[in-house]
Amino acid sequence: AREMPPRSHGCWGLLRAAFIVCSAASIPVTRRVSTDDPLKPECAVVDDPFDDLRDVKIYALVYYGRRTYVDILNAYLERNLRANGGVLDGVIFAMVKYTMEDMNYLVMLQRRNPQSYIIPWHMEGGAWDVIWRLADEPGAYYIKIDDDVTFIQDGAIPSMIREKRRGRFLFVSANVVNHGIISAVHQELSALPHLEKPPLAEGATNEEQKLGPWIHKGEVMMDPRFRIEHEFYSDCVWRRWDCAALVHEALLWRLENQTLCAFDFGIFDFHAHGYETMNDGRGRSIDWNDNFFAFKHEDFDDMDWPALANDDERQMSTLHPKQRGEHAGALGNAVIAHWTFSIQEKGLLANTTLLERYRALAEIIMAENAEKFYDGKWQPRGHTWER
Repeated sequence: AREMPPRSHGCWGLLRAAFIVCSAASIPVTRRVSTDDPLKPECAVVDDPFDDLRDVKIYALVYYGRRTYVDILNAYLERNLRANGGVLDGVIFAMVKYTMEDMNYLVMLQRRNPQSYIIPWHMEGGAWDVIWRLADEPGAYYIKIDDDVTFIQDGAIPSMIREKRRGRFLFVSANVVNHGIISAVHQELSALPHLEKPPLAEGATNEEQKLGPWIHKGEVMMDPRFRIEHEFYSDCVWRRWDCAALVHEALLWRLENQTLCAFDFGIFDFHAHGYETMNDGRGRSIDWNDNFFAFKHEDFDDMDWPALANDDERQMSTLHPKQRGEHAGALGNAVIAHWTFSIQEKGLLANTTLLERYRALAEIIMAENAEKFYDGKWQPRGHTWER
């Protein structure tokens, strides 16, 4: 049996800088409060019961396949289930690319959450459209989530649904760390501090490095090697693992220093300058990454399903909003971490301890979920196959 972390005044004492885990029925939400120093806002935590969402049907739609990442994501999904005091009525796992071991792990998670976790066994093979057709309940809201999301800010999901219900944006993205567009916004707003790689351990080489937390050098990033271009296919972030490491390190540094709200930019309009403003040089335009965003069933009433089947990210981020004459936006107080683009993955895993640190944060939530909702039983583990 696992030993539970110590308690402190009714909340978990471990890593309280990162999470506020109390027994109240409401959800702790961080609000940015301006001070006389624009780079040092006050991050005030308020309890929000989200009573306005009590009768609203809300589902997560997870692109599923990699159990080692879902091991982390699951802690946040369980934390956000309506059955556990959150707002998610259910989680639909759209099976995209998986092994038999991945499927076995998903079955274990579903058995743990039989009323909330949905495996669409009826899902047909084919193109990308079969995934989105799972969002088939009239009047319901959905949060599309990539399986490599490794952090979800408390209150992010209900805040995104609340913004979506205001009707200002067709799609409402989270404030995604490691994102083709938003990472540049973070740097432009000086939310990314100047962090430097730590020195290599004695005797280690560049090929053997497994870097721990980066070192804080200042409040504004001054290193010219880490200038994030404001374009989808950027060199720094999209192509380079070390730029991805920088933005992840910035998030973890702010969690540790209780300044997460520095990432909050209010709302960012992806289409403020129009549609199809960036391309890959081969005719493919993407206005934003759809790693984590809110939508409604009725948003697809006039969907071009053949186009969606061919390239769902292009259709969602660019062509469908353009067709409808509506915009997509990102919500600043809904911070999440997207672990990796495929081109970054090997470098991040080989050269950093970031995934291990994200997993350690998630284990705090796993412990609390186990005690409060699952009779002390921890979730099945996807990275080590602990039962």
